Amino acid sequence: MVRGNPQKQPERTRFRRLVTSPKEPSSSTRLHKMGPGRVFILIFLAETARCSREDLEIIPSTGDVELGKKSYFLCKVRNGGEATLTWLDPNDNEIDADSEPYNEKAVDELSKGLEMTLYDPNLGGIFTCAGQFDQSGATARAQIRIRVIERPTFVTQMEPVKDVLEGTQVDFNCQAKGIPPPKVRWIFQNQALSNTGDGRISVEKGALVIENVQPSDAGVYSCEASIKERNEVAFTNVSLNVKFTPRIQLPMAEALATQIGNPTQYNFTILANLSPSVTVSWKGKVFEGDDIKVVEEDQGTYMVSIQFMPTSQEDISELLITAINELGNTTKKVTLKEDSPDKGLGTGSILAIILAILLLLVLLVVDVSCYYRRQRGFLMYCRNNILGKNSSRTGIESNGKMLSKSGKNTVVNVSGIEA
Repeated sequence: MVRGNPQKQPERTRFRRLVTSPKEPSSSTRLHKMGPGRVFILIFLAETARCSREDLEIIPSTGDVELGKKSYFLCKVRNGGEATLTWLDPNDNEIDADSEPYNEKAVDELSKGLEMTLYDPNLGGIFTCAGQFDQSGATARAQIRIRVIERPTFVTQMEPVKDVLEGTQVDFNCQAKGIPPPKVRWIFQNQALSNTGDGRISVEKGALVIENVQPSDAGVYSCEASIKERNEVAFTNVSLNVKFTPRIQLPMAEALATQIGNPTQYNFTILANLSPSVTVSWKGKVFEGDDIKVVEEDQGTYMVSIQFMPTSQEDISELLITAINELGNTTKKVTLKEDSPDKGLGTGSILAIILAILLLLVLLVVDVSCYYRRQRGFLMYCRNNILGKNSSRTGIESNGKMLSKSGKNTVVNVSGIEA
């Protein structure tokens, strides 16, 4: 009864078919079975089909347009054959050859140009090149974003050289424009200037103000305008010339040592702008003109040299240095002091000492000769009267000690003779 149940047989057959029926091969399995040759052919055909699609391109690909300068873009067919090309403005209006401020320029069946001169930064936007291909009737589009830019330029003209007096105030105004607006800063001696704590130097919105100008402030100041995102930089320079009364710098604070009868040279430095005239007074004599030599001159620094010679104690007094220019004068005193030379031996004394030494050497040679040949002279005297006595006393004492211990007869050694 169970075997003959007609309702169970179809389920077993369906289950057997599900188990024994083969699975559908995956795409990777099919590519593996196709072999490397067929896979390469498929890739080649896919790439050929992609390259044969209708396509447009715009040259150049970047759309930066300088304000007020003529710019040109070219739309050309990259794939698909001849086509009818049309330029559209940001409002999708067709641009023709007579439109302003943009107009198209016909080139050939595969390209069309777009020319523009923009004086308003708001005239940029997305421009479209639309193409309809003659053979396939397909369409294609290419777009470019036009952005109006302006390189940093200066709108204020500064004097190349500015003359000011020491202690006054000087103002520099440097204004620049650009799209986007450039950053302006002032540079002096390779360092960017900023506001100082004492308020003497202030920088704000391109304006540089220096109060109580000092000679050290003189030099070249550079105004830099930069747009960082495009690495665009512009410079303009101005030279500050500070005029001041002369300053005298002495090489030492102590008195100047000099010797009576010997020439003395003295060097000192004058700082001045405008050029100074220098005089030196000494004992009623005034050194000026050719008597004073300017050894070196460099940008307001003057190295000055004078020469004088004291002849008596009265000349050891002081020097009075005066520097004058159109702005004023400065005076400094230099005290003189006598530098007494060391009193050494004179030439006659030195010769006498040399002769005495030579005479002693000669006498010593003669005495040595007499000592060895004739047993006479100073050396023999020293031997007999000094060395001889010491030797005899030592021998007697030694022999006396020996006899006292041994008990033998006394033997005295006098001058080398036993007694």
